[in-house]
Amino acid sequence: MKKIVSIVSWTSLLLLASFIFIGTNQASAKEFKDVPKSHPNYEAIQAMQKAGYIGGYPDGTFRPNEKISRKHVAQLLEKAVKLPGLSSSKVIYTDVPKSHPYYTPIMKLSQAGIVGGSNGKFNPNSTITRIQMAKVLDLAFDLHMGPYQRPFEDVNSNHWGYPHASAMYSSGVSKGDNGKFYPSRPVTRAHYAEFLQRAINVTKSRPNTTAVTKGKAVDLSYRLPHIIEGIILDGKYKKKSFNTIRPQLLQYVTKEFADTKLKNYYPHACTECDSFYFPYYVDTSIRFSFNQPNSNAVNVKTVEFSDGLSGGGFVDYKFIKESGTWKMANYTYEMVGKQHLQLTVNEAQTILKQDYQGYGHRDVTVSYVSTVRDTAHDYKADQKYSYDKYVFRVETNKGRFKVSFQSNDGMHYED
Repeated sequence: MKKIVSIVSWTSLLLLASFIFIGTNQASAKEFKDVPKSHPNYEAIQAMQKAGYIGGYPDGTFRPNEKISRKHVAQLLEKAVKLPGLSSSKVIYTDVPKSHPYYTPIMKLSQAGIVGGSNGKFNPNSTITRIQMAKVLDLAFDLHMGPYQRPFEDVNSNHWGYPHASAMYSSGVSKGDNGKFYPSRPVTRAHYAEFLQRAINVTKSRPNTTAVTKGKAVDLSYRLPHIIEGIILDGKYKKKSFNTIRPQLLQYVTKEFADTKLKNYYPHACTECDSFYFPYYVDTSIRFSFNQPNSNAVNVKTVEFSDGLSGGGFVDYKFIKESGTWKMANYTYEMVGKQHLQLTVNEAQTILKQDYQGYGHRDVTVSYVSTVRDTAHDYKADQKYSYDKYVFRVETNKGRFKVSFQSNDGMHYED
């Protein structure tokens, strides 16, 4: 019996070693029998092995198609992200006692808010799904969301994992498979190695600065409004009081902003309207600027374009960092009127090209044709004003289109 127990224990230790550091020199020379150079994830697997983040099994295999567990994800990330030491030795998961071989990495990631559990359990042996992986990598590597988009048809904007999948897409960590992300599919060892390498490369390519970059400012301008709007609409749909959703909001907004503007807006939020509190269509490649008055504050100025649902306007955000977490501190919006966007021909061309590409058109060229004057009504001032309306010819792989573009609010339509 003792011999059997010893064999089982030794085998377990070998399996544990299959996803932990094995030494840079050894890793750089090792090839796996089941990962030939023709394997689509060969380079990522080799790179992660060389870096000391992953290893193989005693029989010389990597087992690329084997599903990866939550505990192994925690161990890999703990090595790659270099998190601070534990601030507490408290056991928070009933299935991860202090004696658990993965206690430290799991607790470090939990302490950083990167992973969590449910009903007091972490479920360390369970497989991780692709959308769970997206959340973990997004939070661990501070991936950035880009302009509003729905990159994956199976992860709509109401899905809890939308910000994470969108950040994976915008950061180039995942492009999906023919427009799909397959959020519920388990992640294999090979795919995790690939995603991990890409996420690491994203952080390496960023400027070596503690200041907020444009990428981060853009991320805050999309991520926080999306999450906050979602909490508000979900609360209204479920007929919850503002005080009920307030604790959830306070994870993303300051107390002052929650208890003034959001509290005043909440009774008027509509779950059956095409009307939203925050901008729906902001293009951060046009008219986007930001400044950082101090290390814990960022101010953003940008614009929203009219899309038939909203009328276009000027957008100002204020974000502040509280206890290491960025939160929205203020938001103002002013609709276009006599003071309007006055978009230039070049800006209009950029917007049109991006829009047509976003709708699946390829080989897009936008040619200026003419300018005419038109009028609109400033409802706030209750007076008319004039603006330039541009005419363009748009040619794509799907045909040729004549497009009118309103410089006052960015609204455009095919004639």
